[in-house]
Amino acid sequence: MVDKSKIKKLAKIIVNYSISVKPGEKVLLKGYGFDSYPLIKELYAECIKAGALDTVVRFSNDELSRVFFENANEKQMKYLSPLELKVANNYDAMVQIVADDNPYELKDIDYGKIQTVQKARKKLSDILHKKKWCLFYYPNRASAQTAKKNFEDWENFVFDSSIKDWAKEEKMQTKFVNLMKKVKTVRITGKETDLELSIKGQKWRTCCGKFNLPDGEIFTSPVKNSLNGVIKYNVPTNYMSHDFNWVKLTLKKGKVVDGDSDNKEALTKILNTDKGSRYYGEFAFGLNDKIKEGTRQILFDEKMGKSLHMALGKCYEECPNGNDSHIHWDLIFKFKEANAELYFDGKKVYSKTKWVDSRFKFLN
Repeated sequence: MVDKSKIKKLAKIIVNYSISVKPGEKVLLKGYGFDSYPLIKELYAECIKAGALDTVVRFSNDELSRVFFENANEKQMKYLSPLELKVANNYDAMVQIVADDNPYELKDIDYGKIQTVQKARKKLSDILHKKKWCLFYYPNRASAQTAKKNFEDWENFVFDSSIKDWAKEEKMQTKFVNLMKKVKTVRITGKETDLELSIKGQKWRTCCGKFNLPDGEIFTSPVKNSLNGVIKYNVPTNYMSHDFNWVKLTLKKGKVVDGDSDNKEALTKILNTDKGSRYYGEFAFGLNDKIKEGTRQILFDEKMGKSLHMALGKCYEECPNGNDSHIHWDLIFKFKEANAELYFDGKKVYSKTKWVDSRFKFLN
């Protein structure tokens, strides 16, 4: 069992730093899976100590979601409660703690049904994500199995990659962002990869524990129609209850025109979700040196040190590029495995395992 002191430390970081609860505010704590309870309990205590006027706790479970999808009619799937919308508008902050019992619980559910519900609840999601929010994946035996780690090592990894001096990390990230603001074009080369894109004039943001834990990335969005070439994402991932060991995409004028994977059927369905699902909404660099290998859990893997990730689908409002979608799927490209080289405005800045441009060597 994880050291209780780590649970308390993380709860303090989330409440006092990530969502920065102020006296009189209203907070929603959502636990996905009942294994999340130990952290939910500490978060509840910290919210009360911080002076929250109302702290509401809600739990859900994917088994119940399966029951819904197997039995609900189309009218039920498209319904969005006006009361739920009103309640969402009433919160100042939201914390989501994920501890699913089985990441494959919804694997055989018709993807069209999932899309229908996602579209219906998008308005609710948009409201909550305009508030202060934080997302954390609580370590349980199911997620340890997904990561192929023993339980004790997995617990320590999850908490140790999240309990960091995020104010110090922000200083390093800000330095990186200030350099990237001057970059116009990026070229990524490596095994089965040669992709070019433009980030000219795009906004960059640091990620230092305010929204996700663990954190550790800087991100922007690419100029929507600027991507040309091919890239093979080499970090195994799980999305929509489907496993992908690798995903290879070919792009022309920003659009994915061909996709291949060891799970091509699922990939094709995701790419065909809507008009925006074949375009990118995010381009980012992972900077968390506590995360060194893939876990099949995007929240961790996208922060991996010496990697980049690109998300198909919806862009973030703070870094817009005009792309909208019901999906946001982060795909990770680890530099070492790809023998990668990066070029900024035609100049080589990264080679194989390290940054070679003197401006960026502080990232090594």
